[in-house]
Amino acid sequence: MSARRVDVGEVRLAITEAGEGEPVILLHGFPELSYSWRHQIDALAAAGFHAVAPDLRGYGQSDRPSAVDEYAAPKLVGDIAGLIRALGHESAHIVGHDWGGGLAWGLAGTMPQMVRSLTILNAPQPAVSARMRREDPEQQAKSWYMFMFQFAGVAEAWLSADDFRNLRRFVFEDAAPGAFPPEDQRVFIDALSKDGALTAALNYYRANMPPASILREPPAPMEITVPAMIIWGEADSNMAIELLERSAATVTGPLRIERLPGVSHWVQQEVPEKVSALLVDFLGSQRGG
Repeated sequence: MSARRVDVGEVRLAITEAGEGEPVILLHGFPELSYSWRHQIDALAAAGFHAVAPDLRGYGQSDRPSAVDEYAAPKLVGDIAGLIRALGHESAHIVGHDWGGGLAWGLAGTMPQMVRSLTILNAPQPAVSARMRREDPEQQAKSWYMFMFQFAGVAEAWLSADDFRNLRRFVFEDAAPGAFPPEDQRVFIDALSKDGALTAALNYYRANMPPASILREPPAPMEITVPAMIIWGEADSNMAIELLERSAATVTGPLRIERLPGVSHWVQQEVPEKVSALLVDFLGSQRGG
C-alpha cells in the first residue's frame, strides 16, 4: 500500500491505495479513517483491482475546512466524484460503510453514470434513515447520539474526556472482542486528537441532520439503478433491521443482500475476511461493468 494526497476540487484528500485494474473506492464512516479498509485493500489488490481508500474530508490527513456547511452532503459526494476524475476515470466501483455508505448511496442516486457498482455496509439510504428517525420510536432511541452530537463543544468534551473513554465505549466496545485491538484503537484516537479533527467529524451530523430536520417531511428516497450489494451486520446496536429492508426496496437494478447474523455495525473490522471475500466475489462478477 502507498499513500498520497489528491486534489479533488474543493479540497485535497489523503488516499491509501494498492493494486492495478478497475478502480474501487472504499469510503469509511464515523469515526474512522482509510485505515478501516486495510484488510480489504490488500484483498482487492490481490484480486486485480486498484483499491483506493480516502480519508474523507475533515478526517486524517485530508483537508479540514472549519465551517459546518462545508460538510453538507452535496460537497462530500462531490469530493468522491472529484476523486474518481482525479484518478483518471469516468466511473468506479463504490464501497461505503456508515457515513461513507451514505455518500455512496448519494453518488449512485445522483450520478449513476459514475458508479460501476455499489456496495453498502450497514448504511441506510439517507432519506430512509431520516424518515425512520422521524416516525419510528425504536430507531429514534437508537439514534440518540445524532441529537447529542449537535451540541458544539459538549459533544466533543463528552467523547474525548479521559482519553476518549466514551468514544471507546460507543465504538470499539460495541464490536466483538478483538475487532479493535489496542494498536488499532490508538490509530483512530490519535487521528481524532488532532486540532479540529473531532469537530470536523461531528460536523457531518451538524450539517446534514440538524434538530429542525426532524420536523420536516423527508425527501423521497433516490432510485438506485446500478448493480448493488448490501452487506449488513444484523447485530447493529444503532440501526434497526428495517433500515436494510427499506433501503433495499429503493434498488431497482440487480441487487444482492448478504445478512451477517451476530455481526455488529463494524462489519469490515469484525469479520474482515468475510467482507473481503464478499467484495472480491461481487466485484469480480461486475468486472468490466
